[in-house]
Amino acid sequence: METGDEKFKELLKKYQNGKASEEEIAWLEAWYMQYQNIEKQFPSQTEIEVTQPLVWAGIQQTIGTQIHKVKLWPRIAAVAAAVALIVLGVYFFNAPSSIVNRNSTIVNQNDIAPGKNGATITLANGKVIQLSDAKSGVVIGKNDLKYDDNTLVIQSDSEGSGSLGTRDDKGVENGKAQALTAATARGQTYQFTLPDGTKVWLNADSKLEFPSNFVNSKARFVKLSGEGYFEVAKDKAHPFIVTTDKQEVEVLGTHFNINAYKDESNIRTTLLEGSVRVDLTGSVSDKSFRTLVPGQQSTLSDGGVIRIEQVDTEGAVAWKNGLFMFDAETLESIMMKVGRWYNVEVSYENEKVGKQVFSGSVSRFAKVSSVLSKLEKTGPVKFKIEGKKIIVMTTK
Repeated sequence: METGDEKFKELLKKYQNGKASEEEIAWLEAWYMQYQNIEKQFPSQTEIEVTQPLVWAGIQQTIGTQIHKVKLWPRIAAVAAAVALIVLGVYFFNAPSSIVNRNSTIVNQNDIAPGKNGATITLANGKVIQLSDAKSGVVIGKNDLKYDDNTLVIQSDSEGSGSLGTRDDKGVENGKAQALTAATARGQTYQFTLPDGTKVWLNADSKLEFPSNFVNSKARFVKLSGEGYFEVAKDKAHPFIVTTDKQEVEVLGTHFNINAYKDESNIRTTLLEGSVRVDLTGSVSDKSFRTLVPGQQSTLSDGGVIRIEQVDTEGAVAWKNGLFMFDAETLESIMMKVGRWYNVEVSYENEKVGKQVFSGSVSRFAKVSSVLSKLEKTGPVKFKIEGKKIIVMTTK
């Protein structure tokens, strides 16, 4: 008869080799959730022995029952690797693409590469500057445009030596600031340092409008469409205000994320540091605004109602850190993010499949098959890739 330790070791081996059953994966998920309460980075042999009986008892009550909330915990690969290293004394390669569902319908099909760095800056005269995908960010200075490694931006028409061009190009004409637009397409991301020193990371399919300078302005106004993460340069005399179609966020100096895609019904503002005031665009009422403190997220619905809740801020900025991270999120919402980042069209076999709920995280730098395989491993869903289109289906 196998002991608990032997069962645990065998299960880790099966998981490593992609041979674990759904029940065994469910056990590992349950054990992992118990393990999260352990403060140490890796569990000791004693800690494993303590948690195993609790998890075994709990999992016996759930195996065989209908699970309505599908859970995805690809991060368990790293946990399994750490435990295997300690308990088994073996090396386990834990890259995000190392675990593959062998029954997946997407294996051996045409794969799709992830998004990459890339963006444009449109000047006031309509001239568009393509930014290098070999760089990760750009600094908009008073008289020039440089990448964040201090190399000059070479314009597509080979005219420039890093300068934004004439005074009309740059945006200072008769002392007036001119409008500039930074934009990422689907499948692109980029970092921008604005003239006041504020840093902005744009997610895929996003746009930021801002002036060439903030001189002689009482406030620093920018306009966002899509998603952006902001680290605002402190200037108490000149509040920084981010506007979207439906809301305004006013700050003095802080770190926050705004998700304001036009194809999504809600606008979410998440505060990591400092303080922000969220209000409806164009509101003249002193009663409509709400103030956030770190760790809070505001959600503005189509009905114009602002709701505040405490959230895990790590999830809100996961995209900036190279991850997809989901917390009880519908497959439809997840696939909208996948579609933007991989620049693909997503269609559904039926409406019900998109309502399934997932939690977990996976790298944004893996090919799309790796992301889809992890989703397939968790429940009754499968995917078919046809060129730049992903079809979402239910398993029979």
